[in-house]
Amino acid sequence: MAHDEKDESGLPVVWPFTLGALFIVGGLIWFQIGFAFEDVGRDLWQHYGVFWFGLFVGIVLIIGGGIWNTVQGRRRRAALQ
Repeated sequence: MAHDEKDESGLPVVWPFTLGALFIVGGLIWFQIGFAFEDVGRDLWQHYGVFWFGLFVGIVLIIGGGIWNTVQGRRRRAALQ
């Protein structure tokens, strides 16, 4: 794609992958912080719950983004034929 090109209709969607990665990384950070709090004798609110939620939402967003891009790519190819 050229630098000055303004038509972005042919580009795949990337925000679900970015958001999914942020949820996964956030869940992993919460998981590790929970163990750090446990080492000093404190409990972190929903230690495992937030971890599993972040993992689940991240995976769903990544799979959903892949499906969405696949469907859009097939529609674009069908429109060109």
